[in-house]
Amino acid sequence: MATQREILKRIKSVKNTQKITKTMEMVSTAKMKKMQDRITMSKPYGEKLETIIDHLRQTGVEDVYDPLMQERPDPNRILILMITGNRGLCGGFNTRVIDNTINFKNKLTIEEGKEVLIYSMGKKGSNYFRFIKEPIYKSVLNPEDKFKFEDASKLGEELINLFVTGEVDEVYVSYTKIMTRSTQKATITRLLPLKPESVAIQESVEDFHVEYIFEPNPYKIFSSLLPLYIKMKLYLAVLESGFSENFARRVAMKNATDAAKEMVRDLTITYNRARQAKITKEISEIVGGAAALE
Repeated sequence: MATQREILKRIKSVKNTQKITKTMEMVSTAKMKKMQDRITMSKPYGEKLETIIDHLRQTGVEDVYDPLMQERPDPNRILILMITGNRGLCGGFNTRVIDNTINFKNKLTIEEGKEVLIYSMGKKGSNYFRFIKEPIYKSVLNPEDKFKFEDASKLGEELINLFVTGEVDEVYVSYTKIMTRSTQKATITRLLPLKPESVAIQESVEDFHVEYIFEPNPYKIFSSLLPLYIKMKLYLAVLESGFSENFARRVAMKNATDAAKEMVRDLTITYNRARQAKITKEISEIVGGAAALE
């Protein structure tokens, strides 16, 4: 059985760890709230962009040839942008994204015989692929809460250039999507070739039949909006991934803090028992000594 001094040292150590996990929980909560505010402010812009594209498609613009919407007859070279975190201590957040990416990659390579390139954003994903000795097309750090729309624009232009020049035939994004406020899911969506989803706008259905005068013509407007639409999707994907990472880290640190409290409680009980046993032993020795003197 451990001595009282050893138990006290362990209690002190656990309390120090508890302070750290509690602080990390508070930091993650603050970062999560910041990410949530940025997503809330950005989503109306993205939805309006989809609405404008949808309106233009109703005029027959979607029939026009655009390189970003051109389906390749036999896509063979696939690029997957994998978004993970730079740090751990966030439960299974990084593991779920990595596993989902690897499963999708194996499906494309083994079952369909395609060549798959991994573009890793995040230290954890890059380190794992190096550990299992899997080749990576490119790896960059995840800017996390410092990620700006300018960064999404540069990333979008890079991916668009790879697709338009024919270096890759399809581009996918593997990230953690926010399903509800408390639920996130690792998912993979196709980014290129682009196929904007039709937005159902009940209140403006009749407006689709109104003849608009476009300046410049709707084809030019449509072509200029598509790159912006791609950059916006990337921007939201990174923000949602950042929110999910901080949410997972907050939950993990809260669980660690609660476990530390429980451990301190159990160690305190153990300490009290050891102290009581020592006192009882000393009293017994005193009583035994007094009895021996009689």
